[in-house]
Amino acid sequence: MPTLEKVIDAYVASSPTLDRASLARLEFWCERLGNQDINTITPENVDDALVALAERGRLRPRRGKPTQGAGEPYKGSTLNRYLSTLGTVFKYARRLRLIPRAHVSPTRGIERAPEPTDPDRYLRPEEVDRLLAVARVVDRKWGKLPALITLAFHTGLRVGNLTALRWRDVDLDARTASVRRTKNGDPIVAALTGACVTELKRLPDKHPDALVFAGRSASRAHAWRRLWARTCEEAGLPGRNFHQLRHGCGSALATAGVGQAQIMAVMGHKTLTASARYMHSNVDDRRAVVDKVFG
Repeated sequence: MPTLEKVIDAYVASSPTLDRASLARLEFWCERLGNQDINTITPENVDDALVALAERGRLRPRRGKPTQGAGEPYKGSTLNRYLSTLGTVFKYARRLRLIPRAHVSPTRGIERAPEPTDPDRYLRPEEVDRLLAVARVVDRKWGKLPALITLAFHTGLRVGNLTALRWRDVDLDARTASVRRTKNGDPIVAALTGACVTELKRLPDKHPDALVFAGRSASRAHAWRRLWARTCEEAGLPGRNFHQLRHGCGSALATAGVGQAQIMAVMGHKTLTASARYMHSNVDDRRAVVDKVFG
């Protein structure tokens, strides 16, 4: 029977769209259990590896030097992603008949780490309103930050997808924005709200080949991060990260009662686990409402 390392190598070769984070998780499993026959790996082996990972914490990459500990513990959600990644490898092995159909994955039954909801991970609608109000005043030269914020919050698209949008990808009449390739490797057509359309119509240079969020050159995205940081500071939300607008989109959808399958479709998630974090947020918001009404 093949070793785990060989199965992982085959899995990576068959999955060209894997992102860097997934590859890093697979590399960890290769280092810890790669030399073992895939059939001999036990839940105890997996649990020991996860304990070692939690004790090690995050690594800080250093150019030209070995990585070193960053002194920061992993969040429960990160540890759970490592576990899920290994589980995916065992599913792949079962599909290729490298393990018997009746084989029970050593990841099954291992208790997942708790994932408490972090209120600072999401930007709430009222916070986004504050950011937009400040951006309209602070962004006097570029003039596109309000549109970038609105699209990020209303569509849930990643900032890399937004800054790569060209006007040919946007249909203002149909109210759609087409992303040719997402982080998961799949295309997605995002629905644009009326607010998104209004913001986009205000922008100049709608040549089909021009980037929607270009800077001085129509073919190069604007360096907007310092402007974002200043906007957050002025809005009383220092240190917020732009990706929290995407999380805010998922949280707002869940709070409004949108089902998990629909949230997956909007956010471009492939797994239920990815969208489950927003369902937890939904429960917390509903609990706050009930507590306010009934004490």
